[in-house]
Amino acid sequence: VCVCVCVCVSVQSVVLCGPTSRAASLPRVCKSLFLQAVVFVRPSQENIALLCDLLKANAYGEYYFSFSNILKETHLQTLAEADEHQVVRQVQEVYASFLAVDPFLFTLGTSNNHDYLSWKPPSTHSQLNAVDGVVEGLAAFLLSVKRRPVIRHQRSSEISRRVAEDVWRLAYEQESGLFDFRRSDGTLQLLVLDRMDDPVTPLLSQWTYQAMLHELVGIKNNRVNLPDSSPKETHDIVISSSDDGFFKDNMYSNYGDLGINIKKLVDNFQAVSKMNKQIDSIEDMQRFLDSFPGFRQQSGNVSKHVSLMSELSRIIGEASLMTVSQVQQDVACGSDRMYAYNSIMQQLSTNSQAKSSECLKLVLLFALRYEKEGTRQVPLSKHPYGSSEGAEKLATFMKFFQVDEMVAALAHRNVEDAHLTLVKEIVRWAGQERRTG
Repeated sequence: VCVCVCVCVSVQSVVLCGPTSRAASLPRVCKSLFLQAVVFVRPSQENIALLCDLLKANAYGEYYFSFSNILKETHLQTLAEADEHQVVRQVQEVYASFLAVDPFLFTLGTSNNHDYLSWKPPSTHSQLNAVDGVVEGLAAFLLSVKRRPVIRHQRSSEISRRVAEDVWRLAYEQESGLFDFRRSDGTLQLLVLDRMDDPVTPLLSQWTYQAMLHELVGIKNNRVNLPDSSPKETHDIVISSSDDGFFKDNMYSNYGDLGINIKKLVDNFQAVSKMNKQIDSIEDMQRFLDSFPGFRQQSGNVSKHVSLMSELSRIIGEASLMTVSQVQQDVACGSDRMYAYNSIMQQLSTNSQAKSSECLKLVLLFALRYEKEGTRQVPLSKHPYGSSEGAEKLATFMKFFQVDEMVAALAHRNVEDAHLTLVKEIVRWAGQERRTG
């Protein structure tokens, strides 16, 4: 929760306060002492200051405060001192600083991931805030499931060590009583890993249902925004495994199996529709009315997945993702550097349908895959330099020559300069020297 939201128990007043400057954030409100204000907010320093201003304004008759994480005693004392009119009736902690995407995955909704890439102690203020947000989110999750885990972290990653140590300090020292659940049903382990250990997977096209929606269309808080019939209009579709049986069964299905299963879904619905059209008696009418809510829900579900599949098929066809994905696999899994180079250059020069972002991913994959490899396909005895030192020099020259040629081809496709620098930066940030395993 990033903003202070004050919702009154009445449709007459809704107050929104954001954690920016206090004078600009706190709106001018009329006193409505007959109303009760219910507040759900993140326990940050900025939001505590906003709540204190709201209390001093004496705008509502009663206040009920709920915080999405652990509330510090100093913040509680500050609120108590600001409650001059004794209108605060309840203060509670509701551990909800995370979003459960499905039963096996939650997200903290961090928007400043670049701070983790460049994190080195001593860190900047924004980087420290980023780490604190992760620690708060993990603490909220652990408190919500009532578990205190054994905490392990990746030894080679400083940011992983910092997050693990802060969570351990919170769970075992600062708030040990709060985390003492006295449960003996197995040991829970929290593993803190650095995502930069695997820079390749995010560069590969994903072909399962949930992953395609996330990458090609975009999923935010289990909602997908699809273009409407009008080119300037869009509409939201809720996609969640908790209330959509078809999505739950097929969220990890590949593209081919997904098409077959959607065809079966449509066929089943058509069969049910024909049955509901045959109304010849009172009993048939009663049967239709009894099944109408389920029929209507099934109709909406079929329409939703057909629309999603149609949008995915359109994007895949227009961007020639099948062809690009084949080259990705050849680069990531193959060992012939010259073949990989020629395949990428062919895509860059002849495939006008491929998006610039997909072409950039191909070059990034090549830079990572052949970061330190020479021309292994040429035997040393047949090498024109005739020695291992000469072969190494030629391999280095060929590597930089090939990368420079691909960068030039990207520039010809009008890829931004800031993106072109990623080709060399990715080796510095996620090359073999920065990775383990």
